[in-house]
Amino acid sequence: MKVSAEYTLAMASLHASLQSIRMIANAGLASPDDIDGSLEGVTQTLEHLPEELFAKLQPILDRQFAAIKQAAALNWNEE
Repeated sequence: MKVSAEYTLAMASLHASLQSIRMIANAGLASPDDIDGSLEGVTQTLEHLPEELFAKLQPILDRQFAAIKQAAALNWNEE
């Protein structure tokens, strides 16, 4: 299957964004609410994808989001 350059760039950007959010959560630099807000923004943007593509991505993203949210909950230390 050949994919467009735009699709490849978009997926690379999505991966980089989620990895950045994951690193922030793992380091305890943002509250779980902050992380939730960031991930909600990603979801709202992706909801504009064609329904079939969003349906394929959603289960994968749900697992990744859950892991990121768990890391934020474990590592956040409000002082």
